[in-house]
Amino acid sequence: MKKATKKTKFLNMATPAPKVNKFWNFTEHGNDAELQLFGTISSEEDWWSDDCVTYRNFINDLNALGPKDNINVLIQSQGGDVFAANAIYNALVANSAKITATIIGICASAATIILQAAETRRIAKNGVIMAHNPKVTVYGAYEADDLRKLAEATDKVKDSIKAVYRDRLGKTDDEIEEMMNETAWYVGQEAVDNGFCDEVIEENFTNAAVTNEGRYSFKNYVEPILPDDVRKKVQNLSKTPQKDDGTFFNKTNPQKGNNDMGQNQNQNTAPVKIENAAQLRSAYPDMINQIVDEAIQNERDRLKAIDEIANGIPDDVLKKAKYDEPLSAADLALAQMKANNAAGAQTMTNVVDDLTKSGSGEVGAVPNVGNDAGAQTPEQKEAKVRGFANALKGDKRRKEK
Repeated sequence: MKKATKKTKFLNMATPAPKVNKFWNFTEHGNDAELQLFGTISSEEDWWSDDCVTYRNFINDLNALGPKDNINVLIQSQGGDVFAANAIYNALVANSAKITATIIGICASAATIILQAAETRRIAKNGVIMAHNPKVTVYGAYEADDLRKLAEATDKVKDSIKAVYRDRLGKTDDEIEEMMNETAWYVGQEAVDNGFCDEVIEENFTNAAVTNEGRYSFKNYVEPILPDDVRKKVQNLSKTPQKDDGTFFNKTNPQKGNNDMGQNQNQNTAPVKIENAAQLRSAYPDMINQIVDEAIQNERDRLKAIDEIANGIPDDVLKKAKYDEPLSAADLALAQMKANNAAGAQTMTNVVDDLTKSGSGEVGAVPNVGNDAGAQTPEQKEAKVRGFANALKGDKRRKEK
């Protein structure tokens, strides 16, 4: 019996938060760049939701920046795919820029791997770190041996995480093992004390580019996945009450919301210089995605409209209109009508030519006097005979024989 298709994915992430629409973004500021890393980290176009950061596109955009002096990374992620996180970690480590990472809300599970790529790791005083054992998501039918192999593979994935932690946390393997087994939560200074971060951000953090239209508020994004004791600790460390419609560190006038923050960013940052398609997509991902979606839908509508009028149109004409020299359904219909008219006119021309060549056009008409021979006068009968005789004499086809 053929085995069912199996799908596995090694994850290291907190319980999923509500889905959001934007997950990462590069912006350039002269010789520096900023990376906003928001959302679930994925190694591929996600096959159970569209909440993902694809590492392939991430690396393409990182390379498109060219040489930079500094790259400042803002992290707000509950984790995701370990292999993707390892790839992003290695890409940042290999980059010539100085990497500084700042946790603006939560950095959980696989996201903590990316955090360790930074030379300087910072956390807001009410920011959260979470580390635990990796998990494997399984779809399909598995035998006992398959599951044992998956367990062994999961242990290897854990070893890869421990290798990154070992270099930066200042902990022994046993301490790291115990921490991951127990699922560790650290807030602010606790993250520094346990080696995950180098410093705590106390003031002037509001100016960071973390607006994102309020999608990453504490209430909507971080709060649902925190244990009660950790959530209370974060709330107590926050200077201002969290707003449903604000960012994680919203200190703006509630009546003005995030617009003031956006205006401050526009005043304090240089215009983004865009020189290629990758940079355009990175700077305006939502707009580009909207344009692409509209173009795809328009093309689908065009092909559907052509299919609806396809009866009677030759296949080669349809193929040409669909793919080689694209036409709308209306233009194709008009072109086919013209072609049909031209073909009809040529057919009539051919008929006339045939009649001319045959000479039948010169044959005179014989009056129809009916079948009642008794009603005809002798003169009429004589005229009928002469008519038949003249017709036979004028028929060129008989002469050619």
